[in-house]
Amino acid sequence: MEAPVLSTEAITRMIGCKPTVPLTPQEMACSLRVAFYPAVNTSETLEKFLDALRLILIRAGVNVIGYDEALDEGKNGCIGKGIVLIAPGEGEPGNLAIDHVASLTENTVVGVYCGAMPGMGQNRFQKRVDALVSALVWHMVQVIIYVDDESWTICTMNGGIDTYALEKLEARALDSLVPKLAAPVVPPQATDYAIRKDAFDPSIPDYQASVRDLVAGSVIWGESGLLASQTRLDELTYRNLKYRRIAAAYLSSRTGMSYGFLSRQLPLTVTPAVELDYAHQMLRRIDWEQKDFIEIDDQMLVAAKLGHKRFVLRIPEVTVLCTRSGCDKARLDLSKDLVTLTLSKGRVILGLAKGLPDGSDCQPSFDTLIILAHAVGNAILASILATIKQGSKFCLALTHHGLAITHWHGFIEATTLPEGYYMYGNSNPPVSCSTPQAAIFGLMGKLAALQQNIADGKEYMGDAHIEPSHGTNMCGGSITDLVRLATGI
Repeated sequence: MEAPVLSTEAITRMIGCKPTVPLTPQEMACSLRVAFYPAVNTSETLEKFLDALRLILIRAGVNVIGYDEALDEGKNGCIGKGIVLIAPGEGEPGNLAIDHVASLTENTVVGVYCGAMPGMGQNRFQKRVDALVSALVWHMVQVIIYVDDESWTICTMNGGIDTYALEKLEARALDSLVPKLAAPVVPPQATDYAIRKDAFDPSIPDYQASVRDLVAGSVIWGESGLLASQTRLDELTYRNLKYRRIAAAYLSSRTGMSYGFLSRQLPLTVTPAVELDYAHQMLRRIDWEQKDFIEIDDQMLVAAKLGHKRFVLRIPEVTVLCTRSGCDKARLDLSKDLVTLTLSKGRVILGLAKGLPDGSDCQPSFDTLIILAHAVGNAILASILATIKQGSKFCLALTHHGLAITHWHGFIEATTLPEGYYMYGNSNPPVSCSTPQAAIFGLMGKLAALQQNIADGKEYMGDAHIEPSHGTNMCGGSITDLVRLATGI
């Protein structure tokens, strides 16, 4: 097996997430602390399922604690932060599991119910997502498990719906449920990023090519039916006003939820990487075998290992023009639906359009980190390709036009990809693209694809990052081309 191009420590440092992110199902299981909320109106089927699940989690290495112990770690009738709360049964308003968590972002509530998910038989993704979001806000949970006599279904905020046979409970609990609990969907919070007002004007020539591509791509998405355009939160049914306010707080006052993203990485001046043998004398004094990154004068340098060679390059600031969180991506309103996302020295910066009124619902995508991970990965690839493949089309595209980065909740066959596109990620744990794990997997996979590309001796044109049980992130020349590949339109 090829050694990684860059270490996990280097990757987490450049994208600004913790270096101790669990990446395997076993690591994820050992990172979890789980308590079971007292059951309410449960059936024999549900009780049997819960007993089996508890034992399976313990065997997998999950720290399963008693509910009273979880309360002792918190205060004011709430469990301690960081504990996953599994809550069976419908519950009563005022005494739901969500009423007993210390943090909406640091505790995950899993609702477990008898029967099938409402809307499961709908053949359009939009209808299934609407039904899922409606169930999540009614029960006030982040994950739902439906159980019947033969199967169990896991439903998550990212639109993922996975059904398994009960006889496969132990295996699927470790490789599917545990990753979803250890890498939960958490909307970006205001403290996660800086904000720049009047950061860009979408009407000026510098942005016109990217804007046209975004608009054209959104029209094709709308025609395909693959994109869940928007679920408006004010149109959902809540048990009472308190829970409506809790949902709004959790979502940082977003007015809606939509799935998938369309973005354009803006053109970037690419500095060719330097093969280590020819690097500056100071760089040769660094023991790159012990550490593959260093920070000098507020800049990060990495030494990417490709075969028997190392290439030193500076991690640049990258910016994408992107759809805002919760907008109707099939019908973009250019006056308010576009933002810029910038990754600068591991810090995310949200750029608002010029003239946007105060109080506008203009927030970064749930998938901000994966978008920027792909953008910085594209910059790394372009820097290396500029050195080893003179006239690289990928490098020239990023330099002169920028690149498209898209995501949809569906998959594409490797055989349908154009020449020079690489697919990866099928064997990764099933995590949402809103998680640090997804960003790490995306960047690691892209770098591994470069290794394969060099071995193939072909032009590198783009890539498809598969997220099992979730969807696909794709990078390439234009949004319209990528959307047509995904939809067949």
